[in-house]
Amino acid sequence: MGKEIKIVIPSHLRHDRVTTTKAIDNCVLCVSESQAALYKEYNRKTEIVTHPDSLIGITAKRQWIYDKFGSVFMVDDDVLQMSRVYTEKGENTRVQKRTAYELIQQLANIAIDMNAYLFSFSKNPMPMAYNDLKPYNLTGTVMGGGFGLIENSKIHFNSKLHLNEDYFISGVNAHYHRKCLIDNRFTFKFRNTFENKGGLASFRTVNKELEDTLVLKKYFGDAIELKKDTHLSKVKVEGSRTLRIPF
Repeated sequence: MGKEIKIVIPSHLRHDRVTTTKAIDNCVLCVSESQAALYKEYNRKTEIVTHPDSLIGITAKRQWIYDKFGSVFMVDDDVLQMSRVYTEKGENTRVQKRTAYELIQQLANIAIDMNAYLFSFSKNPMPMAYNDLKPYNLTGTVMGGGFGLIENSKIHFNSKLHLNEDYFISGVNAHYHRKCLIDNRFTFKFRNTFENKGGLASFRTVNKELEDTLVLKKYFGDAIELKKDTHLSKVKVEGSRTLRIPF
């Protein structure tokens, strides 16, 4: 399989509601020291890594994970399943948890071989948007709920952002490293963010989305645009944005 990388789940106040470990094999939970006992009680078969309680916020936590593990895949704690995007109507889309683990490892090693420092899966779960002739992208914005980093990059996280570090690292990666690797064949299905307490749910508001958009525009200018409705989908969160990478 080549180099094996850690699959790490940053989690906060969801000790009894972690679903990702049922969707992906061999994950590691990363939680604050003060929450470790509860997480161990409810997740007995999962490795737990702790960070200091003084480390607050998802961007700081992600930076700590990257500094500690180097090459790593970070995935949210509320994944219900990895899904195949290339499906016909009525087909079962679920990917088994062992296969999900292997697909992440495989994509990480392809990224290493092609000297890409950022990799992910499709942000778009709709089969009608899948292009059979384009199973991979070498540019674009990664999925915030599940992405990988390869060690020794110039990618870093910005503590000024509340929610949208995926756009920032995608922009930084494009600036310094030009290419990424996105596997359009697979995606993740998550629990509804606004119904799942804990994590970022308590911080995710329209104002926070707009604040993040303004911060991103300071770094990336006109490449950041407010998201608009398309013929395939409507904007779900007011103030959300897109990142237009011009290559």
